[in-house]
Amino acid sequence: MKRRELLKSAAALSLIPLVNVPVRAAEKMPLDDPAAVALKYVEDATTADRADKMNVAGSDQFCDNCRFYVNPADGWGGCMLFQNRLVPAKGWCAGWVPTA
Repeated sequence: MKRRELLKSAAALSLIPLVNVPVRAAEKMPLDDPAAVALKYVEDATTADRADKMNVAGSDQFCDNCRFYVNPADGWGGCMLFQNRLVPAKGWCAGWVPTA
């Protein structure tokens, strides 16, 4: 392929809009995963020692109201902090940030 043809092809491909398609994670987040341990991840938030954060009481912090929780279904959703592995809606970790 000539350089000119390659550049034309690349330009044409750049015109194709990128579609943000949600992808469901295939596996649940293991509790013994190093990232889970580092962020003190638990599947039941009521068992965690949650401090108030960003004007939200610790008792009100759950995965399902965290900015990093995506594609919830059947009580489980992906977590961007854990490479979109599944976490329960009522779980919690120290990376919790309120939704915008």
